[in-house]
Amino acid sequence: MPQFTFSRARLRTWGIPAATLVAGAGIGVGAMALWGPAGSDTTEAIGRGAMAGDGTETLTVALQTLEDTVDAQGTLAAVTSSALAFQASGEVTAVNVDEGDTVAVGDVIAEIDTLALTASLRAAEADLAQAEASLSNLEDEADGSDSSDAQIEAAEAQVDVLKASVDDAEDAMSDAQLVADISGLITSQPYEVGDVVSSGSSSGGADVSMGGTATAASTTATAASGVTIVGQDQWTVSVSLSEADVADIAEGDQVTFTADDLADPFFGVVTDIANLPTTTGGSATYAVELTVTGTVEGLYEGTSVDASIVTLRETDVLAVPANAITTTDGVSTVTVVGEDDVTETREVTTGETIGAYTEITDGLTEGEQLEVTVMASTGTTDGDGAAAGFGGQFRGGELPEGTTFPGGEMPTGQAPGQ
Repeated sequence: MPQFTFSRARLRTWGIPAATLVAGAGIGVGAMALWGPAGSDTTEAIGRGAMAGDGTETLTVALQTLEDTVDAQGTLAAVTSSALAFQASGEVTAVNVDEGDTVAVGDVIAEIDTLALTASLRAAEADLAQAEASLSNLEDEADGSDSSDAQIEAAEAQVDVLKASVDDAEDAMSDAQLVADISGLITSQPYEVGDVVSSGSSSGGADVSMGGTATAASTTATAASGVTIVGQDQWTVSVSLSEADVADIAEGDQVTFTADDLADPFFGVVTDIANLPTTTGGSATYAVELTVTGTVEGLYEGTSVDASIVTLRETDVLAVPANAITTTDGVSTVTVVGEDDVTETREVTTGETIGAYTEITDGLTEGEQLEVTVMASTGTTDGDGAAAGFGGQFRGGELPEGTTFPGGEMPTGQAPGQ
């Protein structure tokens, strides 16, 4: 099993709909600046929350959707694939597709010369016609004797054998064309016009070998798997999780995928969790299968993706960055910025902390301004990526709020949790 890396509990913040949309964006992006140096590109790009002085910034209190996730890495694998090879022998006379092309069910991929196959079919048909004529004569001359009955029985058996020969010859004629049995992307196509192939076999997803004898005018097509077609409509990602992480997830949990080659995230669900671990060097990991939902363009077999499995989601939560809160002797306070930039220290009641954010259950109202100390950092947080995607166009597989869902594509322009 390939080795995958994973991280635990990455925070994601998203905006919310309707009247709270702008406020949600304010807290999401305003909080980002808490981890960036004052005056940095990140702060300037935010456009909200003015610097109140050296080392501080103001941000707007707003409703949030907070997520706790288990993160992993894996590679995309198509659910359907097919490996095809010629069932008849002959010289390749036509090749209609190349690697990288897409095909539909029934498309002719390549063809071989049918001259010899046609001759075999005509000969089989002639032999059958002669045997059927002989049988008809014997039946006309039948006298009911044992000898007559035996001759008729032998003639009938010969006709059956020759019918089978004709069927085989007809099948060989149809096998002169290599036809796509699934729709998808051609990832392997070894044939060229002039290649001589011998009959092989084909089976979906299995390796198929072919062989033949080269002639002076052509080469022999030999490939480990013949033509390979990979379906493009269903995808899975296999990841490995530690015992601690796998305990936090369940089948049906929502998954957000990202890939370096794709500008937007896409989505899926957890579809299978191994009951037994794989132990390597004393460390146990569990195989987990994730299935992409919706229709996503631009996915390819073997693409490396990052997967965030949502283990906890809190929606419409009034929350602020945890470092905006000061707790002394069990009393939590925040610095509220009022009119004319007058500040006051106010006691608040806190709820659950998810990642870098803490829920405020009492003491603050939506729309108020807070003064927060800015912590210099050379990097950005996951909130940066979340805010960058705020209000953007998402593709495929987003699920309704909750923990287990049947799947489905998220409406364009909405963020998770809407």
